[in-house]
Amino acid sequence: MSWYITLLACGLFLIGIEIFVPGGILGIFGAIALIGAAVMGFYIFPLWLSWLSVFIILGLAGLAVFVWMKYLPQSPIGRALSLSQEIDKKDQDDSLWKPGMTGTALSELRPAGKAMIDGQRADVIADTGTWIQHDAKIEIVRVAGNRIYVKEANV
Repeated sequence: MSWYITLLACGLFLIGIEIFVPGGILGIFGAIALIGAAVMGFYIFPLWLSWLSVFIILGLAGLAVFVWMKYLPQSPIGRALSLSQEIDKKDQDDSLWKPGMTGTALSELRPAGKAMIDGQRADVIADTGTWIQHDAKIEIVRVAGNRIYVKEANV
């Protein structure tokens, strides 16, 4: 009986420690200890009590996971372990390039190439994937990340 209680307590303790020491090893040992306690329960208890023991172990493990998921993120330790930074702007918010700006293709865009837009060189991509001739007037259609999509401007 003492080994049963020892394995049960150690299993729950190791799974609880796994929260603070990530890596999986302590959680695996905790699960093995809980399985050992369940198996040992079949040797020391009558059959109906052994199954009750298994369900109690599963319930305790489920309760531990529930408490961990529910309350750990709001605790001081949980806040210290998690990233709480918010992203308040998109990647392209501070881009120099805006839709509607015009320029000149410095090379043939097949579909990518170089362009001069507002006095600055830029790598651009033809929006429809078609070729745009060298020295053609172009207009920025959209900006996605570091990609500038252009089309031939109507002159």
